[in-house]
Amino acid sequence: MKKRVLISIALAAVLATGVYAKGNMDKSGCDYKKSHKMMKKAHRGGFMYFVYNLDLNDKQKNEIQEIKKEMMEKRFAKKQSAFTATDFDKEKYIQLMKQKRENMIESKAQMIDKVYKVLNKDQKKQLKEMMDKRKERFYSMMKKRVNFDKNCNGRG
Repeated sequence: MKKRVLISIALAAVLATGVYAKGNMDKSGCDYKKSHKMMKKAHRGGFMYFVYNLDLNDKQKNEIQEIKKEMMEKRFAKKQSAFTATDFDKEKYIQLMKQKRENMIESKAQMIDKVYKVLNKDQKKQLKEMMDKRKERFYSMMKKRVNFDKNCNGRG
């Protein structure tokens, strides 16, 4: 009798611990969805993020959308040329993907140049200030990380 009581108490404790751990997973940061959201936030701060935070008029917004649309069409059209109605050209696809990787920086620079030309002087100045603030925040954050535990693990 005592054995059954002890086993049921132990089993109840184990089950309760599991339920408690599952309930706290959302709060602990171990949840995949939460970490995915944090990664999305970490990628904010690129050139286009700053551009969209500027006070753009409707004409500028439309021009920027057209530039982005044009760039996306160019990227997609190249990949599609390796496919036909009945065949897939593996070598051509590989060649196109290698070219894409090589030309990515150039393509991005062209898009930034076109968008930058759409902005007026005040917006360009504001954009530069936003980018400088981001740089300062980044350096101050990195400085805090480096100085946090200088003497830890033999670093000095």
